[in-house]
Amino acid sequence: MKAVWKGHLKCGLVLIPIKMYHAISQKSIHFNLLHKDCLGKVKLEKVCSKCGKRLSPEEIVKGYPYGKDRYIIVTDEDIEKAKRESTDFIEIIQFVDDSEIHPIYYSNSHYLAPDGEAGFEAFALFHQAMIETKKAALAKIVMRNREYLLALKPYNGTMIAFTLYYHQEIKNLKEIEDIEKIKKIQIDQKALNMAKILIDNLSGNFEPEKYRDEYTETLMAIIKAKAEGEEIKVSPKVEKEKVISLMDALQRSIEEVAEVPKKRMAVAGKKTKAKRVRKKA
Repeated sequence: MKAVWKGHLKCGLVLIPIKMYHAISQKSIHFNLLHKDCLGKVKLEKVCSKCGKRLSPEEIVKGYPYGKDRYIIVTDEDIEKAKRESTDFIEIIQFVDDSEIHPIYYSNSHYLAPDGEAGFEAFALFHQAMIETKKAALAKIVMRNREYLLALKPYNGTMIAFTLYYHQEIKNLKEIEDIEKIKKIQIDQKALNMAKILIDNLSGNFEPEKYRDEYTETLMAIIKAKAEGEEIKVSPKVEKEKVISLMDALQRSIEEVAEVPKKRMAVAGKKTKAKRVRKKA
């Protein structure tokens, strides 16, 4: 895996040479827009919505809206003044309890690993210390002239650097209509008990490898088949009967979940019986 950044992890006076790697590999499918008749690529021209004129890059400026149809023109020189000078280190500014950082703050993630033998001992030291103290490190880095807030967490011999949203970027819950009504609803105890049973029956360990992007996999299979002159038929999903009553929905859900282990046991029984038959043969 190729490193996307090299520098130092700075904690007080301690400098640890590190490399940064992408932790996520995007698997989404991208398309080109084509002219249906000749399959030429479609160019997206920039046209003024007010006068309809096609614009060249020199005729386009950046505007910050501050009212209806009112803008402040921001020049490249203005943007340059706000840029930060990129640095070659990630500076730890504070350690916090790992559980204090709410998942809503997490954005992108990268792996951090020591860069060369010189950084192994210090990296391993902080890695273990953070595990034993159950702490995450808040840090800052300036990349591409912008300052980012990070949360560093030890993970299987590496550290994961999570890019965090700033608090000002998180929308206030008060913007969601009727949110306070949810807190005032009187919960029916019988329904609550049934919901708990359903949750308990559907509970298990988090095994991410079990879950797959079925949309992307199916679409790629269709694309590959078309490239080979074939066609894949995808059966439409059968919609389940809609249940109006909440209690009915809970009851039927509990019954359906309870049936799953029975079906698995039946399948397992058939496989065991088949093996026995083969052995006898």
